[in-house]
Amino acid sequence: MVRNSLFALLTLTAAGGDLREARGTDAAVRENELKAAYLFNFVKFVDWPASAADEALTVCFIGGKGVYDALADGIEAKRVGTRHLAMRVLEKTTSVQGCNVLYVEAAVEPDPSRVANVAELPILTISDTKDFALNGGMIAMFTESNRLRFSINVGNAQKAGLRISSSLLQLAASVERGGRS
Repeated sequence: MVRNSLFALLTLTAAGGDLREARGTDAAVRENELKAAYLFNFVKFVDWPASAADEALTVCFIGGKGVYDALADGIEAKRVGTRHLAMRVLEKTTSVQGCNVLYVEAAVEPDPSRVANVAELPILTISDTKDFALNGGMIAMFTESNRLRFSINVGNAQKAGLRISSSLLQLAASVERGGRS
């Protein structure tokens, strides 16, 4: 299964991550579908501490309705190992309790302390803000030459007790080793 997941992510990264309009598909819809596919594949390459294990792997969203909708399509069939996926939309005052993944949309301006407050919790943080991984987040998706790329901050992930697979690290546009102080 890991081999198939790696192949899928490699395919997305190498060829499928092209954001130019294709076959009449709306560019924004295509971009949201790609971000959802990346997000789904990212979680396959992360190990959470045993204390964070649960029956479901819960992906929480601050903004990102288009990515949420794209990921929700067919979610009943999506699994990460033995865990099924669950999704939640977080309002400004909603706790991140029970979240395994937190997706923060760049267009939404959440309280900056919100991501900082989860920095040491076993929550994989992902955003489509280019410098997100340099500013306390773990995975930042960004567009470069009409391609969706991503960078990873291993230090921030380690501080939260998460382990990111070396296979995923090899596909990243950049890998930061230091955590945010």
